Amino acid sequence: MKRWLVTTLGVLLCSAALGADVTIVQTTTVEGGMAAMAAQAGGGMSPKLTSRLKGLKLRTDVETGPVTMVTILDLTSKQMIILRPDQKTATVVSAVPPALPAGGAAAPPVPVAKVDGSLTPTGKSQVIDGVKCDEYTFTSRMNMGEMTGRQVPPEAAAMMQGVTMLMNGSIWVAKDVPGASEYMAFQKSAASGEMATAAMSASGVSIPGMEKLMKAMAEMQGLTYLTEMTINIEGTGQFADMMKQMGAMKVTNKVNSITTEALSDDLFKVPEGYQVIKQ
Repeated sequence: MKRWLVTTLGVLLCSAALGADVTIVQTTTVEGGMAAMAAQAGGGMSPKLTSRLKGLKLRTDVETGPVTMVTILDLTSKQMIILRPDQKTATVVSAVPPALPAGGAAAPPVPVAKVDGSLTPTGKSQVIDGVKCDEYTFTSRMNMGEMTGRQVPPEAAAMMQGVTMLMNGSIWVAKDVPGASEYMAFQKSAASGEMATAAMSASGVSIPGMEKLMKAMAEMQGLTYLTEMTINIEGTGQFADMMKQMGAMKVTNKVNSITTEALSDDLFKVPEGYQVIKQ
């Protein structure tokens, strides 16, 4: 569960740019809730994110303790590549559904639950590290019992029945920073296609309504500079009771640096010697 949550947060919080080579370094701090449990187990949930964009390709390195996960998002080929340096594997996820065989029937649509949520500009602003940022507030309610995917075993899905995750907080958006206008164009381009779905498929978990949230974030006018989010759990059962005892989880993601040095094309390719797994 820790792995998919970190991956999902990385997809939601990472920044990008379009039309120029841009590198954005961010740090994420996760406190309370599952973060305390992970620390006791010797792990960590405070990843460092490094996002690099060249043209229509975005690479994001998520470093969480001893494990680094790399995602390469290509809007032209409509593919996402997941690199695991520790395993020397490259998983290729396509947003384009495979062609049906002759006489084949399309798979029945998967029911998608409604997710209550909102993203609203407040009209407030503040200066962060010398950068003026405008505030958006957001709320979201997610039925965890409706999550599916290869990394959600049946026993875990059963534990989460009747459990709701509540997320709320503020997103501070900067307009006058390198790559801000390109960032907006990239987000809108990604959200208008099927890349949001591909991104979630890459994490191994299907979260109903996540595409809607990602598309709403694409409408923000600027680059996400600081995100402050609180996650609470509601519901009954063993899992819900355990999470309530741990308390709310607080997530803070902040941009540390933005540079515009040229990037090598090799950063956006599968390294030699990696096993390629297509999905």
